[in-house]
Amino acid sequence: MRNLTDLREVRGIHANIHSTFNTPQGKEVLTFLEEACGWYESIFDPENRDRILINAGRREVIATIKTFLKLSPDQIVDLAKAKE
Repeated sequence: MRNLTDLREVRGIHANIHSTFNTPQGKEVLTFLEEACGWYESIFDPENRDRILINAGRREVIATIKTFLKLSPDQIVDLAKAKE
């Protein structure tokens, strides 16, 4: 895992994510990933508790991308430090 408390590293990742997803093609890919990863669906599965963990993990990927698109590098570092 990358060190999200290192501002220099976060700036690089932030720039790359913006370069990728702030294009028409990137927005189309993000929409595909949201659908494929169940972003708009409940993660709850009463039949299979393991599926809940799988669904949560898939959504975590989308949440991370969206966080990088929404927040500044400084805000991401602060968020990462708060989770430590």
